[in-house]
Amino acid sequence: MSSIGYIIKQERLNQNIKQTVLARGICSTSYLSKIENNSTVPSEDVINLLLERLNLEIDKLPNEEENKFIDAFYELYKDAIIQRDKKLIRATLHEFSVQKTYFLQLKNYYTYNLYMFRLMLILNEKKENLQSTYAVIIKSEDNFDEKQRFIRNLNLGLYYYLNGDYYKALSKLESSLKFVNNVSNEEWEIADFHNVLSLIYFRCNDFFNTINHATKSLNFYKDNLLFERAIDCYIVIGASHKKMRRYKEAEKNYNLAKKLVIDYKVVNYEGMIYQNIGSLYAIQEDHDKAIEYYKMSLKSKEENYNVEGYLITILSIIKEYSKQNNHIEVLSWCKKGFEAMEDIENKNNTEYHSYYCHLEIYRALHSSTDELESVLKKGINYFELVHDDRHVQKYSILLANYYFKESKFKAADLYYQKAIQMLFKQNFITKWEDL
Repeated sequence: MSSIGYIIKQERLNQNIKQTVLARGICSTSYLSKIENNSTVPSEDVINLLLERLNLEIDKLPNEEENKFIDAFYELYKDAIIQRDKKLIRATLHEFSVQKTYFLQLKNYYTYNLYMFRLMLILNEKKENLQSTYAVIIKSEDNFDEKQRFIRNLNLGLYYYLNGDYYKALSKLESSLKFVNNVSNEEWEIADFHNVLSLIYFRCNDFFNTINHATKSLNFYKDNLLFERAIDCYIVIGASHKKMRRYKEAEKNYNLAKKLVIDYKVVNYEGMIYQNIGSLYAIQEDHDKAIEYYKMSLKSKEENYNVEGYLITILSIIKEYSKQNNHIEVLSWCKKGFEAMEDIENKNNTEYHSYYCHLEIYRALHSSTDELESVLKKGINYFELVHDDRHVQKYSILLANYYFKESKFKAADLYYQKAIQMLFKQNFITKWEDL
């Protein structure tokens, strides 16, 4: 059976056309529904009329050409996952997607959508842009073979991970553990699977499994001279050791990453490495060393025009001076942060607006003004809106402490309660007994 019904449905949804409108004068709505669900084989005349109304031209490939198309698309998929060159992915993806392909083999249609979905995830496409492909993957599950099911679970796991639903993501990937060595996976696919799984375990605070799976990926990446991917693994392993307060192991892995950066001139990772080493000193309360590495990170990010990374590091420096109650340095670095934000074109972007809120809070906290209460309320409301639970908790504690010092005990209690709710939520528990 061919994929034409699914293609018609996908395009109809993309154009926001109702079934009754598309079917009018061509066939009944119920018959269109059967076509879209691939439960009937329509005549060529009906197909052509529906495609014409959708203003959709479709390449109809012979089986051999269709298989070649999928093979070529697989190479893009493979290179994209290994190299993560977003500029190249976007350009090449455009060549494949400008024209809908009429797959005579339904299996190829499923595979095409599975590959396409992963590529869109790599490009950080907006959630609404993913919906049509997401719907195909969800509804076609029963028709997938083992390999397609493996890719499906990996893709959905990554999708849920990027949307902050970490335990749902973990469930999807763990359900594919049985497929890893049972299907025709290449070594790079197995390494990619363990890499994604390690990131999800990290978010679920399971650091032993994070290290275990990241190490499996690391071995492949080192053996195949994929240095950027190896650096990623060293960083997540180092971060896991840091979370477990194994500081020497954390430093060892960060330094191994730094060695790769220096030896192979992977300059785009330099700022990230120094940032992580700085955070390692910060958690050990060595403020001077932390700031030293943060400034090295800042210099690297300035040279590589990494605006978001630059703001992350400025905020990290502000935190270290704030811990020491150094008001002058905090305000000086807040000013630098605001100046950096002036150069950003889209200041309403969620990520950048978050930095604006952070900077406003630290500025108000270390200024001789009465703004702290209102700034904290605005910040907490914003972080609630974008589901940033960690910063809702953090700033709720700060506001509660402020109210307590002002003897506003009811208001303090309200924000202490909010902080506790966020603590429960972040640890995926509902009862205090489970703390």
